[in-house]
Order: sequence, then structure tokens, then C-alpha cells
Amino acid sequence: MLAAATVYMPRHQRFTRTMGDPVQFFDDLAPSYGERYAGKPGFHDYYFGERLAKATEGLQLDGRHVLDIGSGTGDLYAALQPRFPGMYYLASDVSPRMLEHSKVPPGQRMVGHIYDQDIGDRRFDAIFMLGVTTYMEPTELERNLEWVARHLGPSGLFIVTFTNRHAVDSWVRRLCKPMLNAGSAGKGNVLTSGLRIHQYAHGDIRDLLEARFRITRWDALNHTIFPFNRLFPFLSIRVSRSLASVPGAPWWLRPFSSDLMVRAMAR
Repeated sequence: MLAAATVYMPRHQRFTRTMGDPVQFFDDLAPSYGERYAGKPGFHDYYFGERLAKATEGLQLDGRHVLDIGSGTGDLYAALQPRFPGMYYLASDVSPRMLEHSKVPPGQRMVGHIYDQDIGDRRFDAIFMLGVTTYMEPTELERNLEWVARHLGPSGLFIVTFTNRHAVDSWVRRLCKPMLNAGSAGKGNVLTSGLRIHQYAHGDIRDLLEARFRITRWDALNHTIFPFNRLFPFLSIRVSRSLASVPGAPWWLRPFSSDLMVRAMAR
């Protein structure tokens, strides 16, 4: 473990948009976020289901202490609670309105950055950070990683996702950015929101984590490509489902995977 946090800067400049406020963005989305894709056909619904399935695959969490950083409206809790009713679950999010609409019981929610919470030396058997590193500045991400390394139990798992900078989907979105801005995709769309987006290559993720964690598993997620996933959602899902059966994140699969998931343990 590092004695002090060292801010890791990526090998290449990230794809970024005009700086926006993630808290305000997700506060605005909160009232409808829980039902945004639930039960609706399309690749979004498939992707979120795939991410939750792979993030929780093979876990045994009954009686264990679980923390969800960036919990949103509590989809992870809703997926885990029926399987592990005896788990001790805490959720944190920087968006107070997302937590107001959360499925997590009120007494188990914390508003704000996890590293600002007063929880003493408590340790967790599983810490999740799904879908939020994309919106974290490098210094904020480092503070979260340092905190997680201190509060992960000896045999605990850290499960975290990153937007894949080397994905074809990311390249196409960069290419289409001017057209999307001109077309104004509307409220609630990340690409036109003004949010600063951070994307990470496989090597970037390894460099970020290995100083504090031992990586035990990689998963490649969401094998769909914009705009085909919107134009042909059912065909995109069929192709994505086939690729999702490939274990790990081999080099040839990464260009077709918009996100990468890592499981790691503290060193």
C-alpha cells in the first residue's frame, strides 16, 4: 500500500467535454432514473443487466459487509438483497436526490464522497464502484482508491468498472460529437450534458490499481457500437450476448467492449 496518494495521470489525454457538474446532472435525472431503462427493450436495459450479473457472479455475501460507492438509485442493492438478505449493506452517492429515490433503506445511505464519511476503521468484504469512474476527476479517483484500499477487508473484493478508451464505440462517439451537439440529444444524455468524461485503456487501469490492489479478474462489458446499437438494438444485443460469453477481457475483445470491469483484492 502507498504511504501517500500519488496522482496517476493517463498516458494519453482523455476524451473530455466541457466541464459540467455531475451532482447537478444526476440530481436532475433522479426522479426518473430508476425506471429509465427498466423493462424497456434495447441495449441499455441489456447492458445494465449484464453489468450487474457479472459484477455479482459467484459472490457469497450473506452476513458480509458490503459497500456501494456511487450507488445511484440502488439497482445493485435490489439485485443483491433477495439473494443475500443477511448482508450488511451501505450505499453512498454524491447526488442527494439519487439517494432520495434509492431502493436502499434510508438508514443505510450516505450522501457525499465516501472519503469524507466518518466510519472509523470499518472494513468491508465487498466494495463496488460501478459506472462512476467515468465522471471522477483523477485526484478524486485517487482519493477513492486510497480509501478503498484502507477499508477493504483482508479477503475482500473490490469490483470497479471503467469506460474503455480504446473501444470502437468510444472512437465513433468522439467522431460524432459535433453532430450530437448540433442535434442536441436532450436532457439526460451524457454525451450532450457538458459532463467531463474520463476513459481508460487496459494499461491505464492496470497502472492505476496495481500499486494498491492485486487484480484477480477482468471482464469486458457492453459489446455494442454507437449508433448501430440505437438503430438495430435487437441485433446489437444478439451479437453482444454472444461476445459476453467469452471469459475475461482478451486483447481482441477489448475494441468491441465499451467498458472494462476489474475484480481486485487489497495487497
